[in-house]
Amino acid sequence: MPQIVEVGSFTVVGLKVACQAAQLTERRMALWERLRTFASEIPNQTTGRFMDICLFKKGSLVIHCVAMQVETVDIIPNGMTTFSIPAQSYVYTSHQGPAENIQQSLHQIKQWAKEHRCRLDPTHFTIDVTVSEDPPIHALYMKLEDVKRESIEVVV
Repeated sequence: MPQIVEVGSFTVVGLKVACQAAQLTERRMALWERLRTFASEIPNQTTGRFMDICLFKKGSLVIHCVAMQVETVDIIPNGMTTFSIPAQSYVYTSHQGPAENIQQSLHQIKQWAKEHRCRLDPTHFTIDVTVSEDPPIHALYMKLEDVKRESIEVVV
């Protein structure tokens, strides 16, 4: 059952790609292969869990990264980059089952958000944390839209 959660800021080190949505599956597979090969070179890992992050999606443009969370950034392995993710509110759910079915769980998050009148982030910022590979368990987070604070000036 989806729920709203607050996640504190954190830093990840990994690989990023900007591409057309139609190319994402192929490009992401190549990123995963590289990350798994060089994951042991990422210093200061927190949990050792892999993260699949959609940083931005608009139209057919997608900016995506695969990464691992770190406590501090001392050395960034060659070809990798670092991202600081600010504290944010998300709709969270746990996905148990094959990764191929994650889209169904993300659809459930969208439906839940719609039913509960929660606005999801228009850039589609989404985090998929691989909690376990056997059995396959993923923690899925879809960012809520930032709350806009408006003020009214009253002139007396």
